[in-house]
Amino acid sequence: MALSAENRQTTLPGDDAPAMSLADVFRRSGVQLDSDQIDQLAAYRDLLFNANQTTNLTAVRDRPGIERRLILESLRLAPPLRALPMPGDSGRRSLIDLGTGGGLPGMVLAIACPEYSVFLLDATGKKVAFLDRVGQALGLRNTTTIHARAEEIGRQPRYRNGFDIVSARAVSTLPALLELGLPLLRQGGHLLLPKGSGIDDELAAGHRAATLLGGEIISADLLPDVGSTIETRLVIARKSSPTPATYPRRSGIPSQTPLGVVETTSAANCGRGAT
Repeated sequence: MALSAENRQTTLPGDDAPAMSLADVFRRSGVQLDSDQIDQLAAYRDLLFNANQTTNLTAVRDRPGIERRLILESLRLAPPLRALPMPGDSGRRSLIDLGTGGGLPGMVLAIACPEYSVFLLDATGKKVAFLDRVGQALGLRNTTTIHARAEEIGRQPRYRNGFDIVSARAVSTLPALLELGLPLLRQGGHLLLPKGSGIDDELAAGHRAATLLGGEIISADLLPDVGSTIETRLVIARKSSPTPATYPRRSGIPSQTPLGVVETTSAANCGRGAT
């Protein structure tokens, strides 16, 4: 007889601590999860692990790593997500996850926060097809996949100014993510951008980029340690005014030529002849 997620145990390689049930691992995030949600997260872990053998969905390839480094890390976003004010009377809350890959953090947030309609955006067809299979297998009714680039949909009236929340998990630099995400937000909406701890220069460029895009970075705090093995600063930005129609720029340009980056004096003077 198969064990429920409440009873299955997990350890990390080299971890001397007693084995923990999946329920205990996931609940360390501080998110209130019922047994159905825990079983859905366990099933998602297995689907991701199995599909990753043939399709490059994530660099993390072991089940304990998927649980703690990917799912638990994504669950950490749920409390700050729910604490954010919603822009006006937007009806059912909506979130779009940019460059979602194997569904991180978007699929996890769809399971943990069923009050949100979650849109999973990726430019790779195989990844989108995997997410469609996951949604079907788990019986999720609040997920929609989009096979496209963020630069493309940011200019489409169907999606521009259409979302309460934009999330993205380390798929590009902070200025690029701001350029891709702010056009998609309703005024008063927020970006949730988990980043590493050493981002001071990136954050300075992000503040400059945000002012050009109708936004502002309102916090960049370390998330509480829940045993995910990753130190994360969650950058939260708010859309305070309309994004100029010139943004986002064409595909690839936001990453190749990020807004807000200031050249160093040596770089600026490089190649200049004498006057």
